[in-house]
Amino acid sequence: MYLTFDLGTIILLHSTSLIAGAAAILHSRRRSSRPMGLGRLAVAFIALAIGAALAAFGERAALPSWLWTHLSLLLGMVAYPLLWDGMRRLSGRRRSLYWILILVPVGWFVIGIESDFPLVNAQRASVFHLTAVISLAASAVEIWLDRHRELLPARRPLAACLLASALIYAVRLVCIVLDIPSKLDFATAFFLQIFFNFWIALLVVTLVRERREAGLQLAADTDALTGIGNRRWFLGRLPAAPLANSALAILDVDRFKQINDRFGHPVGDHVLASVARAVRDGLREGDVLARYGGEEFVLFLPNVGEQDARAVAERLRHRIEAMSVAIDGVRIGVTASIGVAWSDRKGGAWDAWIQTADSACYAAKASGRNLVKTSVV
Repeated sequence: MYLTFDLGTIILLHSTSLIAGAAAILHSRRRSSRPMGLGRLAVAFIALAIGAALAAFGERAALPSWLWTHLSLLLGMVAYPLLWDGMRRLSGRRRSLYWILILVPVGWFVIGIESDFPLVNAQRASVFHLTAVISLAASAVEIWLDRHRELLPARRPLAACLLASALIYAVRLVCIVLDIPSKLDFATAFFLQIFFNFWIALLVVTLVRERREAGLQLAADTDALTGIGNRRWFLGRLPAAPLANSALAILDVDRFKQINDRFGHPVGDHVLASVARAVRDGLREGDVLARYGGEEFVLFLPNVGEQDARAVAERLRHRIEAMSVAIDGVRIGVTASIGVAWSDRKGGAWDAWIQTADSACYAAKASGRNLVKTSVV
């Protein structure tokens, strides 16, 4: 015994799935600090739900034919481009292409009024399915292309669900245009879309949650003043135990208290941010830099010999000395003292390395500042 539904019932269920999806997206939007695209997606889901409900009532002859055909098609023409734009903005695009959002629905609506093609089921369905295929496929591309820029696990399955939804509409479009009998009839296609509506909404909400969690993690690991990692982040990036032929360096800005006292704390903050940029831009690939606290920075230099570690530190010292920090026409000279702890042996404790580098840094300051001192752990 097979359970079957008529098309009107399936379309009403389809409408219900869209309303549920819109509610989930709106709830996520209310809690999100970065709701880009969520409002458009919710409106698109609601417009599709209303259009589907009109079509369901129309299938049961509860509405005049001219009314539900034109209006349901118009809502679809508004909703799918809006869904595409919502996915673009959700993915990170900030600029909406309003001419597409306006031209597509207005163009088809004018053509429909002039020709009455929405009154013909095959023609109306063809236009609806074509718009859905293009919009859903373009949405999948938008989400997929940004997967490396923003490493969120929900991106790939969301792109896959959008593409699968587009493929279902594409198969139906081919069957309609070529008048090919198929087991994937309208009722079956819309029944499958119910499944993907729920998954698309769920994955949109999941992506927003993952983005929020990633932002919180980034804020917890980043020094707000300099934009580089903080001490907590740095300690988390270190290997479990010190590696052979590696170095740890402490960099301290010379006479920083005098800069603060003479020019004020905002200028001091500017100096620290400038030092962080100069050091970051002078590091090798794989080197790790963080602000350790106050005017101190810490570096981990893997795979480096003792002389090379000193050469890296000297290069950074010269970069800082050559910086141009000017306030109100007055150039502020900035230098730094650097202590380097290096070892050719594996193992030991990081606390001992940090203590060795710190002692070497103090020795550089005691020897006149703007120097590099190295010590073997």
